[in-house]
Amino acid sequence: MRVWAVFKKSLVEQFRDYKAVLLTILSPIVFIVIFGLAFGQGFYTYSLAISNEDQGELGGSLVQQIVSSEYPNGNTMFKTIQADYDKQELLEGIRKGTYDAHLYIPAGFSESLLSNKPYGQSSQVQLKLLGNPANLTYSFISSFVENYIHNFVWTNGMAENPVQIVYEKTGEVKVQSEFENMAPGLMVFSVFFLLILSSMVVTRELENRTIQRIILSKVRAFEFCAGVSLSQMVLAAIMLPLVFASSLLLGFSSSGSYALAYLVSLIATFSAIGIGLIIAAFCRTSLEAFIIGNVVVTPMMFLAGIFFKVPPVKLFTVMGKEIELLTFVPTLDAVSAMNKILINNAGFREILPEIIVLVLLSAGYFLMGRYLFSRKIMHSGGVK
Repeated sequence: MRVWAVFKKSLVEQFRDYKAVLLTILSPIVFIVIFGLAFGQGFYTYSLAISNEDQGELGGSLVQQIVSSEYPNGNTMFKTIQADYDKQELLEGIRKGTYDAHLYIPAGFSESLLSNKPYGQSSQVQLKLLGNPANLTYSFISSFVENYIHNFVWTNGMAENPVQIVYEKTGEVKVQSEFENMAPGLMVFSVFFLLILSSMVVTRELENRTIQRIILSKVRAFEFCAGVSLSQMVLAAIMLPLVFASSLLLGFSSSGSYALAYLVSLIATFSAIGIGLIIAAFCRTSLEAFIIGNVVVTPMMFLAGIFFKVPPVKLFTVMGKEIELLTFVPTLDAVSAMNKILINNAGFREILPEIIVLVLLSAGYFLMGRYLFSRKIMHSGGVK
């Protein structure tokens, strides 16, 4: 009987905090959905620019074969872009992420294949594949394109391969480990844990009933939210150099600007704090804020593209910036900017679209958090 009594008491108390129960049940479902979206639709579609200067038929046939390449489930393997062979423009395109790699088919490609005799010797024609070795997608593309080229040669009856593939690099340092590839994203994501702390700071005021004193002192909602935000920004300003230093000690190296990376991280911090204020408006205790904050921040980490690329759901384009469904998740553009800075050695102008998106999101989340705090906490006298 005592076991039954304890069971009923525990069950009632557990479901009394229905938010925690609901989030506990929904969390694994959220992970299933995230990984299903990332891996369940087939494989990632790579962006490949192609410059074909061959005047014969075989060059066009090779391009058509690459264009029509598909995964076993029918998904497109490459999104191809026809480009003029301008080395500087191609380098800029790769640095800006316009495409993942570039394939150059020179003049004389068809002639070289057609004049090559089986088991004979002939001069090789060079096909060039340009990409950033610090980007893991370049490794995948290199493997796929190389297989397509060799298969194309063999299907045209060439026993000896008259094609030489030259792998060109953009000049960035090649990553030595998976950690180096993920480090920029992990650096900026470290500040998003302040999302949890900022929501707990607000809810502690409710728990301790100090919020009522704050209301009686006629502090406005904007002033309170701004004060909390500034305190968290100071914490981020101290934490970020330590995060950068830890990454360097663990072997990460970059020729990019850490000052620019620091700026992006601080802007991302402000967006995280804004989300924390929104969460706090719906919580009664710091424990609730902690649980909900973790449920929110964990999917944001996986959707940011740190560990794998999530297939984009494009909505529209503004000033050359493609707005995706996940653009409203600030970690996406924050991680993208950090990768461009620390891996591709990008400058301020090259990450300006990401900075604009982050600033707009940060302002929007803060204003929404301030509005909800005023409406749900300040107007109720601090009683929820």
